[in-house]
Amino acid sequence: MNGWFSFALIFLGLVILLAMLRTKRFFTVLFLTVLQGLAAFFAVNFVGGFFGVHLALNWGHLGISALGGVPGVILLLLVNTMF
Repeated sequence: MNGWFSFALIFLGLVILLAMLRTKRFFTVLFLTVLQGLAAFFAVNFVGGFFGVHLALNWGHLGISALGGVPGVILLLLVNTMF
């Protein structure tokens, strides 16, 4: 099941990148998505400290939150809750 989950994450990341490429402002959209995703990641860790919810700080989580933005952070929280 781990292989399918990794494949789904890679596929969704490529879909997000293709959607960004279709816009004429790829680098602006990419920069804003990365900024929002990282801000959401650190906000979840800060606020989650009060409620006992946290995400591990590693390259995988940072990459998913940077590439996926706020939906990527929500996905990380859901996966963290399920597993």
